[in-house]
Amino acid sequence: MSPGRALRAPTPLDPERAWDYALELLARRAMSAAEVRERLRRRSLPEADADAVVAKLERLGLLNDRAFAEAYVRSRARERGRLALRRELQHKGVAEDVADGALAPHDDADQAVAARALLTKHAWRFAADADDARAVHAARARAYGLLARRGFPPDAVAAAVAEVLGDAEA
Repeated sequence: MSPGRALRAPTPLDPERAWDYALELLARRAMSAAEVRERLRRRSLPEADADAVVAKLERLGLLNDRAFAEAYVRSRARERGRLALRRELQHKGVAEDVADGALAPHDDADQAVAARALLTKHAWRFAADADDARAVHAARARAYGLLARRGFPPDAVAAAVAEVLGDAEA
């Protein structure tokens, strides 16, 4: 953007243009119903009109929170744990029961495998001189932090760190 240009508020939508705008949004990326509704609201579309557009999209099968949540979880399950995925879906406005359904196939065993694979991918970051106990402890703490921030459950984190970085007692 050039230095002299000021940001303008987006043009308010009228109900006829709202349908086209919603289709443009969904053409860019998959969205939850709440996300589409919020984007329409930001463009000053009355709530009743936004609800009507979202309802029409759902009726036509173009907007489906269950399918959205399942695809979202499937695409991110290798890099994120259930806790983070649940939080992200909640942030996107997906209902709790829909999120639970999308996360159900990812049991503790899957979480442990994903945590181990992610830690293996990033293991170079946690290399420490085995003779330096402080460095080893600090590396393990950073590894725990990585996996915890990614939303993996504590049991999966502990198992992955022990397997990839070695047992602390060894």
